This record gives sequence, C-alpha cells and structure tokens, in this order.
Amino acid sequence: MDFQLVKGTHDIINKEAKYYSAIESLFISLAEVYGYNEFRTPILEYSELFKRDKNDSSDMVRKQMYTFNDLSNRSLTLRPEGTASVARSIVNNKLYAESDYPIKAYYLGPVFRYERPKAGTYRQFLQFGVENIGIDSIHADVETIVLSFRALKMLGFENLKLKINCLGDAESRNNYKEALVKFFTPIIDKMCPDCKERLKLNPLRILDCKVPEDKELIKDAPKMSDYLNASSKTRFENTKKLLKEVGVPFEVDEGIVRGLDYYSHIVYEYEYISKSGLNVGALGGGGHYDNLIKEVGGPSLAGVGFAFGIERIYSLLKEDNILPNIDDSSDFMVMPVGEECIDRAFIVADYLRMLGYKADSVIEKKSFKAMFRKAEKHNAKFAIIIGDNELKNNEVIIKDMHTQEQTAVKNKDLGDYVDNLFINEEHECHCHDHECSGEEHECCCGGHHGKK
Repeated sequence: MDFQLVKGTHDIINKEAKYYSAIESLFISLAEVYGYNEFRTPILEYSELFKRDKNDSSDMVRKQMYTFNDLSNRSLTLRPEGTASVARSIVNNKLYAESDYPIKAYYLGPVFRYERPKAGTYRQFLQFGVENIGIDSIHADVETIVLSFRALKMLGFENLKLKINCLGDAESRNNYKEALVKFFTPIIDKMCPDCKERLKLNPLRILDCKVPEDKELIKDAPKMSDYLNASSKTRFENTKKLLKEVGVPFEVDEGIVRGLDYYSHIVYEYEYISKSGLNVGALGGGGHYDNLIKEVGGPSLAGVGFAFGIERIYSLLKEDNILPNIDDSSDFMVMPVGEECIDRAFIVADYLRMLGYKADSVIEKKSFKAMFRKAEKHNAKFAIIIGDNELKNNEVIIKDMHTQEQTAVKNKDLGDYVDNLFINEEHECHCHDHECSGEEHECCCGGHHGKK
C-alpha cells in the first residue's frame, strides 16, 4: 500500500527543518528578552473551550475545527489556536492568584484548521504566539505590537505593513453592531450565505468577507470610528501616539476585525507581499481582549496577544530569498580505511561528540573516494582518517577539507588538538572583503585575516 500525507499536512525535514528551527528560535529568544515564559499546552482540549458561545460567528469555530467524540463519548477538539488553551491553563493552574501581574506567556506548537490548503497555508501548521494578561493598559497592547514588529524585521521582512484598528469597548461595539445591522439588512440578500449568517451572529464579521462582490457593498458601510465613545477614542489615540514614539510605523484600516469574536479595543495584522507578488494573506496579527479569562472560568482580566503561522513566515522568507543563515556543516567525518578500522573510527567519532563537536563516522566499507564524497555532502570541515598505520601508531590523520592540509595527531593529544583548531577558527575573519574595515590582520568583527 502506498501511504500518502493527509491532505493539508506536510513533512518538515532536513535543511527545511533547520530553517524552521531558526525562525522559531528567533521568536522564542525575543519573547524571553521581553519577559515572556513558555507555556506548553495539550493539542487536545474539550470542545467547549472553543465553543464557549453558541453565537460565535468566527469561521474557525463554525467551520474549521477538527472535533470528534472519544471512546467515552466526550467531545474533543484538536486545538485550532493557542490563546484559549493558554487562558484555560492560567485558570486551571490558578495563576490569576499571583499578585505580580501581568502573566506573560509564549507558546509554540501545532494547531489544526480544516481550510483549503494554499501557499503557506496548511490544515496542520505551527503557531507561535504570546499572551500578556492581567493589566488593562495600552502599554501592554503596544508591547505585543513592538515585539511582533521587531521579530518580523529581524527575520528580514522590509516592506512590512502594520494595519491597526480599534473595535472599542462593549458599549462602542454594541452601538456599531446596531448601525451595521441597519445598513446591511436591506442588502443582505445580495450577499454570500456566510454574510447572511454573520448578520445574525456578529455583523462585525461581515467586514472581513473576502467575496469580491460583497467587498464592493461593504465599502459604503458605517465606520467603526464614528461609533467609538470618548474613552475608546482616547485610548486609541494614546495607543497610536505610543506606537509613533517607539518608532513602529502603522496605518489605520477599519476593515481589520480579526478572525475571532473575543477581541476589543486595538486589533492588528501584518501585511506583506513578496517581491514576486505572492500574497498569502495576513502574515499574522493579534489584539486586545477583555472577557476571555472570565469566559473560561477565571476572574475578569484583560489580555492582549498575537500569533504567527510559521509556515507562512517560512514560505515568504523562501520566496524572497531571505531565509536566515543556518550552519548545516559537520565538524568531522571520521573515515576508516578498511573494515578492521571501523570500530576505531566509531569510537573516535563518539569521543568527539562527547567534546561537543558535530561528528559522524563511516560505518561500512567504502572506497576512499566515496568517503570523501560523503564528507563533502555533509559539509565536513575536517576529515579524520584511520588506516592500518594509524591503528599501529595510536594516531589519526586530520585533514582540513578547505586547505587540504593534513596532520598526524596522537590519540592522547586528539582532544587538545581539535580544541585548538576551533579556537583558531573562531578568530578568523568572517566578513566579506568589501565589508571589512579593520587594519591589516585584524578586522572590525574581532577576527583575523587568514588562518593562524
């Protein structure tokens, strides 16, 4: 039987996996710099966690969740997003009882949504996000925006567009919803079935419709800004002022409502189109929420967060040829010349690994030429050759794969010798010639011209 991938899933292997890890490591490192702590929540949750409101109008809840009954007839769902799980974890672990607010969490893991696969979009994908919970402040809101913006810039996204909107407080949203219902009711029969359903559940979601004909009708709809009360207007103005002060450019887009119903006040998305014109939709985004912690059984605490799909990030970095630099080289390839030397090569490779070096050994009989091809394929910096003479003399031959120089080293001196090799390598100049501004034999990067 020919086993294939489930539609909407994909393997992440070899060098691609290294790129994913590099992207994830940057997000994690920056989140920790900002004081966020890691949360690891289960992939499986009780369905009620995501179906908290029978009137939830989001596509994710209504159409995209993988929900099933287990053998005890309990309804379970593969998590479609990370925020609700973090909120549930905070409540279950009574973290809200802490006096030191805010609770700052980051998460990374697979989420599942039944949607049509396209460029950078899968039914199982990796999501990274942060949540800042406990303090209702524009400073918490702006912090998540700054963190997400800095992360994307550090990954290399230049022509990045941050779009923000204000959904206001409950009073403002209720007034706006009434205005939208009044506007859309006479024309709703001309709109798609989803919009007809959204009018009943949450007319704000109509603004996010992607049907071209509906988008034309939406252009004339009332604007949220006309229905913000004084306090919501002041909060939004102060948020925009703070964003300008920290140097984060943005534009206001009143069509931004986000895909979930629990948002209030500021919401935001990142738009990016590749150099070739590829547009995978929103690169990521987030927003403020007031009632989520209370909805999952905790006290009334405000929160704010964002999330990115790693697959979308990767696809655009690859499209624009700006993937992060990764080191896919090996330090050593240990080569036995003859079957009787395989055991010794295996032991030497293991010894080098214990010293912290990336080492591999040939564990089958191969020709000299084939072993060097293997070393080149693994981007090995050095080859270690062990033949009959080396076994007899308790030594190895170390060959620099770049300079082709080789040296006989006694087994007892091997650890010190390879340590010195890499100490010298760390002090080499890694700049391109046109970038280097140092004096002769010294470089602005702290390294040296030429190998010692």
